[in-house]
Amino acid sequence: MRRRWNLFRKKVARKELVFYTNNMIISQDFYLSDPIVAARALVGAYLCRRMPDGTVIRAQICELELYTEAERGCHAYAGRSTARNNAMFMTGGCAYVYLCYGLHNMLNVVLGRAGTAAAVLIRALEYPGCNGPGRLTRVLGITRADNKMGLTGGADIWIEPRPGPVEIIAGPRIGIDYAGDDAALPWRFCLAGSDMLSAPAG
Repeated sequence: MRRRWNLFRKKVARKELVFYTNNMIISQDFYLSDPIVAARALVGAYLCRRMPDGTVIRAQICELELYTEAERGCHAYAGRSTARNNAMFMTGGCAYVYLCYGLHNMLNVVLGRAGTAAAVLIRALEYPGCNGPGRLTRVLGITRADNKMGLTGGADIWIEPRPGPVEIIAGPRIGIDYAGDDAALPWRFCLAGSDMLSAPAG
């Protein structure tokens, strides 16, 4: 059984979690840390998916967006829980998968403690055909059936930390003009130099 990773430290000057690992699974403690810190630390980490034939796809996360109940871009703004978004209120370290426009499954990683909604939308991976949130779930075979799946047990989906610091480009999130002033929050985090982003960084 794969060892769970539970060692991380905060680089105070940049508010960033720095990893020291050797292909271990990120533990739940990580997901309970400050959502902005955790979101930045997931850039460059490796999303792993065990496919039906037993093979494992291991792809570096190069783009993600943070959403919390405190801002209007979030499905759970002001603590609004629905049948669609209630996974966001679970203890951090599980998947929140929702259907967008009735077509595309969107994979999110839940952050924070139970009862407070926060999650990151995984927008792109360093893997062929994964330069968009709907595209990557199609390639990895992730569907609503994976909603609320735990990500710390190494079963079908898990995340392995990056081996060291990376350069991150932050900017506004995509497609949330309805969020008013909150649309300008620089909560889209991209891996600098990646050519697999869903849209240009910054």
